[in-house]
Amino acid sequence: MLRVGIISFWLFFTLEIVTDIWFGLKFPGYKWKAQSMSFMGQSGSPLEKWVLLWGVCLTILITLFSFSFYQLYKSNKWTILAAWMLVIYGLGEGLGSGIFPIDPPGTIITLTGRLHNIFGGIGDAALILFPFVLMLIFPKAQHKKLHIYLWSMVAFGLLMISLFLLAKYFQPDNFISSYKGVWQRMYLFNYYVMLGVISWKMIRQINLE
Repeated sequence: MLRVGIISFWLFFTLEIVTDIWFGLKFPGYKWKAQSMSFMGQSGSPLEKWVLLWGVCLTILITLFSFSFYQLYKSNKWTILAAWMLVIYGLGEGLGSGIFPIDPPGTIITLTGRLHNIFGGIGDAALILFPFVLMLIFPKAQHKKLHIYLWSMVAFGLLMISLFLLAKYFQPDNFISSYKGVWQRMYLFNYYVMLGVISWKMIRQINLE
């Protein structure tokens, strides 16, 4: 079962890239550098149902990974919190954002659009806080290199999410708005690589047992 969770993560990682590219090619006039990923699944989009389907798959794959993570490190009291953070991210970014798509640009914000932002925001918050809990699970004394990596990826991740939020809510008339899609993808990729690092750590732990 532990290996199933790890395989689930790498399947998620691969399909996240593949679906992002495929959705972008199928959405007429989509500009990935300037537009967010949620734009492709907006209400009335020809890809709305496909985006929802991928959201369901994302939730399942991340949940399987979180279960394996918990099973392997459950002797640490902080592991249950970390596992739930992954589940919350999967539910918020996957199922929640898929069921409640954003509203098309230039239209009135509906309850669905607001719920999309709420679920997505909760999921993102869980992912952003996840590395701090990892630092509690893996003490610095025994995992110094991991701590250095986690702090560096946190700094980069917060920079990318800040640029994305500036572009999304304030829309400054400069390069920040022009690359909204880039900031979002770099932010997510940064945190997904972190999960990849943890999955490799899990593989090594399984092989030692």
